Amino acid sequence: MKIIVSGYTGENGKILTECIDENENLDLVCGVSRSLESGSFDGKNKVYRIMTDVKEDADVIIDFSHPSNLDAILEYALENSTPVVFATTGFSCNDLKKIDQASKNIPILLSSNTSVTANILVELVKLASGLLDGFDVEIVDKHHNRKEDAPSGTSLMLANAILEVRPEKYFTYGRHGNSTKRDPDEIGIHAIRGGSIVSDHDVIFAGDSEVLTLMHQANSNVVFAKGAISAAKYLVDKDCGLYDMKDIIFK
Repeated sequence: MKIIVSGYTGENGKILTECIDENENLDLVCGVSRSLESGSFDGKNKVYRIMTDVKEDADVIIDFSHPSNLDAILEYALENSTPVVFATTGFSCNDLKKIDQASKNIPILLSSNTSVTANILVELVKLASGLLDGFDVEIVDKHHNRKEDAPSGTSLMLANAILEVRPEKYFTYGRHGNSTKRDPDEIGIHAIRGGSIVSDHDVIFAGDSEVLTLMHQANSNVVFAKGAISAAKYLVDKDCGLYDMKDIIFK
């Protein structure tokens, strides 16, 4: 399987490249990053600055970059009929509309978190939300001090999973002030940024005299890289459409 890595010089991109190199059934066609000079070599691989500069063909694109690269990725993917795994976070509502529209012509898998166990957490949160009527729900995400978006894409993925079961609830992003008494229908969402924390997420269900906490902790970015490769393998022979990690886990 021939892969283009978008976000090649980022943390996840570097680990993804290592995982591809270790697998004899995978071939890195080229890397794409805005910190690179298009058409050059980094000593090992062909590299480009933006996706629309890429001359090579591939079986799939894996994107671990930034929402600002979306238009160029979709332009290349649609022109070359190339499936895309979007593992980038921070997409706007307009970005998501563009992805949905493009999925009518190419297969796209979109996930804020490509860890298999993190996506299992989403399903457990749905189950708990349906069973724990009257419990207050709080979500805490913890990441390294270099993460740009807050709350995390995974936090929003978890919060939206709760809304599927409890549509009357709404989001409150942090709390500050002297009149912040909790509303029963709030889903509190809180972001912690510090040090080298990879990715931790806690979903707290707080009731009278008891608390249930469901959590996921990623100790290495390798879990996201391996999940993205699994997503790519799943996607390459699929029909046009918009997929997510749940399609892989429960296929």
